[in-house]
Amino acid sequence: MIKINLLTPEKTKKTKKKVQMESQLIWLGLAAVLLVVAWYAGWSVLDDSVERLNADKVRLTQELAQLKVQVKEVENFEADKLKAQEKIQVIQQLRKNQSIPVYLLDEISKRLPDRVWLMSLREQSGTVELTGQATTNHEIVDFINNLKEASAFQDIQIVESRQNKEQNITVYSFRLKWSILS
Repeated sequence: MIKINLLTPEKTKKTKKKVQMESQLIWLGLAAVLLVVAWYAGWSVLDDSVERLNADKVRLTQELAQLKVQVKEVENFEADKLKAQEKIQVIQQLRKNQSIPVYLLDEISKRLPDRVWLMSLREQSGTVELTGQATTNHEIVDFINNLKEASAFQDIQIVESRQNKEQNITVYSFRLKWSILS
């Protein structure tokens, strides 16, 4: 097919320029549309990323709150555990010390002469103080000798011995002190 140009050369140049200009505008428009689409896609990706990060922040904040509660529970448990251990130690110490008074009274009663009686007995930190009365000094000496036979008693000392009259009867008051071996 044969093409014939019926336009004058001037009009042909103008038409060519017009066609070039239109094609450049179309390309420019397409580039602008692509740029807007790319900008929107980038903005959507960033917006999704921000939403995801905000959701992560909320989730992590909730997890942190739960962990703080768990840490508080663990701290309370440890404090309760320490209190329980202290109570157990006190109970063990009481059980250990529980046998001392029974043993002490048993040993004293076995070694007590007939005409000697006790007025008071006090044990503190392994030291025993005893006050009593007897009808003669010889009975007090017998009592001290009997106490020396006990293997758990040591350093038996007579602190005081006095002669008193009670209802016209001569009575000897005495006070002894010794240590208990644990």
